[in-house]
Amino acid sequence: MTIQQCKYILKIIECRSLNEAARQLFVAQSTLSVSVRSLEQELGIKIFERSGNGVYLTEAGTEFTRYARQLVEQNDFILRRYTDGDSCTRLYVSTQHYDFVADIFAKLVNETTDDHYRFSLREIRTYEVIRETETACCDVGIVAMKGSDFGIMERYLNKRGLTFTTMAKIKPHVFIRKEHPLAANPVITAQMLEPYPYMAYEQGEHSSSFFAEEIAVTGSRRQVEISDRATLMNLLLSTDSYVLGTGIMPSVLNEDRIVSIPFECDDHYLIGYVLRADRNISPLTRKFLDMLHSALPALEEK
Repeated sequence: MTIQQCKYILKIIECRSLNEAARQLFVAQSTLSVSVRSLEQELGIKIFERSGNGVYLTEAGTEFTRYARQLVEQNDFILRRYTDGDSCTRLYVSTQHYDFVADIFAKLVNETTDDHYRFSLREIRTYEVIRETETACCDVGIVAMKGSDFGIMERYLNKRGLTFTTMAKIKPHVFIRKEHPLAANPVITAQMLEPYPYMAYEQGEHSSSFFAEEIAVTGSRRQVEISDRATLMNLLLSTDSYVLGTGIMPSVLNEDRIVSIPFECDDHYLIGYVLRADRNISPLTRKFLDMLHSALPALEEK
């Protein structure tokens, strides 16, 4: 089995078609088919079933792709880390979709005076943050988990050799545009939000409630899933939709066009970082976490 074969499999899954996968990979379809058959024979499993609508994974194929994806990610990580030819300062951060993390990351970049460095900030889904930390594809993962889910999440992380350290405990807030009909309220309840569209970050196949970045709102019949902060901001500014979050959104990033109002509920957020339990963190990672930890109380007050 080769990394290339794993990449072929993942591309076929992405395209749901051998023809389209071959086109995007710039290889003949016959080359792709032979590679898949060879891998299936080596592993003694059938990865794909074919139909008139394309290809789909078998049960064994679904399990295999989990491992294949990890192999490809580890391979890509090693290449990124060591193909410079010489050593340099590095920091790889994976995070949920939070403005304040990007804000602190930018400050760290501005303060770094090294001539040669490689930094990475990836805003991804909750499950992906955890897995990238577990597989050492990042130095640290930044997440905000719901207090009601803490026990479940802690057990989930511990099983994967990970630890979670809380930096701040924050009550949930509602993000809406300044012109929103509810913008003048000092506190917003779930009942008040019922007529308005509820936005949440999609979590893909890992859509369990404890992976969600938002506290669930019962009674909401209008729901919109988004995948990035740019889309979130555009929809918040152009509609009467809302999103639930930590209440932390540096004004420099939204130009004071979005307001956060306390949300009445019994739950809370725990903002913190995920690390591998068996790994010592670098001085630069520690500096980033210290900057983030120091900034959180000030951000929370705004």
